[in-house]
Amino acid sequence: MYFREFLHTAPFIRLLFPFIMGIVLAEFYSLDNWMLYISITFSFVALLVYQLIPALRKSYVYTFIFGIFIFVLCLSTGAMRVNSSNESMFLSSFDSITAFKGLIKRSPDEKNKSIACVLDVEKVFKNKIWEKDNAQVLLYLAKDSLSKSLCIGDEILVSSNLERVRNNGNPNEFDYAKYLQHRYILYSTYVRGADWELVEKNQTYSIKQEAVAWRQKLLDIYKEAGLRNESYEILSALTLGARDEVSEDVKSVWTAAGATHVLAVSGLHVGIIFGVMQFLLSFLSRSKLGRYIRAIILILCLWSYALLTGLSPSVMRAASMFSILAIGLMINRKGTIYNSLMISACALLLYDPFVLFDVGFQFSYLAVISIVFFQPKFEKLLEVNSFILRWAWKLFTVSLAAQVGTFPLSVYYFHQFPSYFFLSNFVIIPVAGLLIYGSALLLIFSEIDFISKWLAYCLQHFVEFIHSMIYQIQALPGALIERITFSSFQVILLYSLIISLTLSFWWKRKMALFVSLLILTVFQLVNISVFYQSRESELIVLNANKQTVICIRDRQNMLVLSDTILNEKQKIRLVYPYAMAKGVKHYIYDILKANEIREINDKRIAILGNSTLKDDIQNLDVDYLVLRNNANVRGQILTEFKGCVVVKDASNYSRNYRADTSLLATNIWDTRIKGAFHLPL
Repeated sequence: MYFREFLHTAPFIRLLFPFIMGIVLAEFYSLDNWMLYISITFSFVALLVYQLIPALRKSYVYTFIFGIFIFVLCLSTGAMRVNSSNESMFLSSFDSITAFKGLIKRSPDEKNKSIACVLDVEKVFKNKIWEKDNAQVLLYLAKDSLSKSLCIGDEILVSSNLERVRNNGNPNEFDYAKYLQHRYILYSTYVRGADWELVEKNQTYSIKQEAVAWRQKLLDIYKEAGLRNESYEILSALTLGARDEVSEDVKSVWTAAGATHVLAVSGLHVGIIFGVMQFLLSFLSRSKLGRYIRAIILILCLWSYALLTGLSPSVMRAASMFSILAIGLMINRKGTIYNSLMISACALLLYDPFVLFDVGFQFSYLAVISIVFFQPKFEKLLEVNSFILRWAWKLFTVSLAAQVGTFPLSVYYFHQFPSYFFLSNFVIIPVAGLLIYGSALLLIFSEIDFISKWLAYCLQHFVEFIHSMIYQIQALPGALIERITFSSFQVILLYSLIISLTLSFWWKRKMALFVSLLILTVFQLVNISVFYQSRESELIVLNANKQTVICIRDRQNMLVLSDTILNEKQKIRLVYPYAMAKGVKHYIYDILKANEIREINDKRIAILGNSTLKDDIQNLDVDYLVLRNNANVRGQILTEFKGCVVVKDASNYSRNYRADTSLLATNIWDTRIKGAFHLPL
């Protein structure tokens, strides 16, 4: 099938791509609403005129004009949806708000020292009056018995000032502010127990709340039936999407084996439900009425499972995608699967344009499209007569096809690649369906004691066996390639390479082969550029909450100084993003002394953390002074460092040093305000 024929079988792709381009354009560039309104109106009128004039409509010469206006209309609509979504999340004059009232929107999440919840604000108190307003706020409530009892739909009153969510300003860090913005959250605050009160418990019926309660009851059934330890954790996550039940040890094992996607209920699990039910109901596809009945049953099964898992966003997206696919199969037209995927993506993006930037959304669609397109082609490369070998080859091609579509994104987001992903998929994909349906049987027969105990016993030992095999896979040499990084530009280059190679091999386009070589050349030039940039040396004082972390990099070697030993989570959050972007290969970790002086190249740097400093700093000639751990430095002492740059890191209290140093010719850099301090060496 040629590319032009492919576009004819999936015409909705012509609408989806410009719509996505409009969303991306509005995300990175400010587009005025009046300009978009004019563009949409003009395109719509032009399309209407085109349809009303037969001479234009029937002429093949002018069809490209129709295509241009469709393109402009879809692009402008995508940009307009982003603008309208951005406007809906702002609170007017939020810095003058002293209290606000609203409803708990999502299930509260228990943290170490607080309860995190999203509040849908309905009224705000400012200028001594209550006003109606609407936005979402991320609250961190002090942990107590009352905050632990909160549920979806509860109304609370909060007396607190709001702050705009912002990042820490560390190099190459995860953009948490943008992550929350894509979930319609711009503001957050910490609230002490005395600064909020419960106005009213939710008395109305909520499908979301009912789904969460239902899932908790099902988890309790697992426990009562006798499931425990890793088997309970894995089965809870795999069947009901309860990833909070999974320990860090289990997560790390399954991640290293390339099977962690199984522990997050999403497209794979919904796809298994869809595939098995479609197979069982295949006898209905012989008639038009039967196809309608099959589609209805499929959609009911998909959304029943979504309800079973607590209606998580990822499952709802997958259920929407496969529901539209079920409708497409009901129509029974060639190429419908691609068109159905495009229609479902358009529907989701129209409802929420920011879902485009959700990792789960990207992985779900890329994996499904890649499997649908590449798997049959890979399977034809090798003819296998044996049923077992043919089944194994088909399973391998499914895993390979999924990796082709998701590999660039996987490395971009997670900076690692499981080398034996195909082995773990051989283990887990065939049994995932068995575990889902076995768990369903356990829940159905939970009231019959001897059946539920027997099913729980079988599931317990079966999951233990699966976990042991996954453990053996991740223990193989080189199972997980870590700390690899791609820039966003390199990800675009890799997907361009996949498309050009596809056009070259399957659609016989010779020019595409030359384009592939050009892309590979550009990719290597980017790597060379990164290598030469990594040859510089620099010092970074990171903005690390209530602690000191200083990175001194000399080309591909880096010394990390901290006041306490950094655990792996802290390294992943603070050190590795910057280090991987700079191509660091070797790490040395050291603990800071109370006070120390370091001389690097021609620069002298004093790192002071002692509360009694006067005797230690007399007559010191330094270029940079790093204050940490609430060092008691006053103006008369800082005169010893007149003219140097003073850096205050996040281990200091929030008291203001500027009052003591305002009369000095001293530059002050507060990492809590300005982000990480960067010094080329």
